Amino acid sequence: MNSDKKILICDKIEPEGIDLLLKSGFNIVERPSITPDELLDEIKDVNVVVVRSRTKITESVITNGKNLQLICRPGTGLDNIDTSSAKEHDIPVLNSVEASTNAVAELTISLAVSLSRSISLADQAMKNGEWLKNSLLGSELRGKVFGVIGLGRIGRRTGILASALEMNVIGFEKEIVDPEYLNKYNIQQVEFDELLSKSDFISLHLPATPETIHMIGKKQFELMKNTAFIINTARGQLIIESDLYDALTNNKIAGAALDVFETEPPTNSKLIKLKNLIATPHIGAQIIEAQKDASLVIAQKIIDFYSNNQSKD
Repeated sequence: MNSDKKILICDKIEPEGIDLLLKSGFNIVERPSITPDELLDEIKDVNVVVVRSRTKITESVITNGKNLQLICRPGTGLDNIDTSSAKEHDIPVLNSVEASTNAVAELTISLAVSLSRSISLADQAMKNGEWLKNSLLGSELRGKVFGVIGLGRIGRRTGILASALEMNVIGFEKEIVDPEYLNKYNIQQVEFDELLSKSDFISLHLPATPETIHMIGKKQFELMKNTAFIINTARGQLIIESDLYDALTNNKIAGAALDVFETEPPTNSKLIKLKNLIATPHIGAQIIEAQKDASLVIAQKIIDFYSNNQSKD
């Protein structure tokens, strides 16, 4: 049924999704190391293109895709896809945000624990032969105010986990959030500046859009407690990194944890080397369960797309 549909997989994805597509009869072409120039040529006779974060789907790629009907991203962000051009060409863009929800939320909470107990510092000191038992005085998460900026799927899950740790969770979202969710987990929706000033931990869960890029800078750090920690597992573009560096070195805030950076891999080594910053290499969704689920979810969405007669044929 689907043998006439060619799917180009440009980056490595877990085999479970590929197997599901093959069983559904699709013609699969795997090119996990495809170059931009090769993609421009190969996209001409492709119906579906699947990418992770490495491959860029630019306007030129979309324009060259004369038979392109669907663009898929087994993951959350769509930063590497020209969604405006896709919309102009009436090509749907699908992702699998639901697959990594819990993985990113768990990483966020683990970073909060690491910050509050100086785990990375303690580990490094031990490896350097130092015993810092008396100088590393931490604090409990219980009773602290945990501020979630962005109450979407991942932000909500993070709020649930923080609430389970008996933290006082507050959240900012431009739209009115479902009262049932807020009441069930005792989460209060507040304004942006109020969240910044009240929170002991601030966690970012928003996409990078013209409205959110550089939303956290000097002005926002000035509003925070000097004992506050900020965690970013969303998109690096949300924070002005030079302002974060100043805030961390001038004790405007106590610490930060970043899983994402404005440029990846990051080039701001001065920031990364700060003792009160924890840096991880964009591993939010890098767990076995999330990778498998992302592959399966996107494969099922492709199958559903054609089953529902939504193609342009």
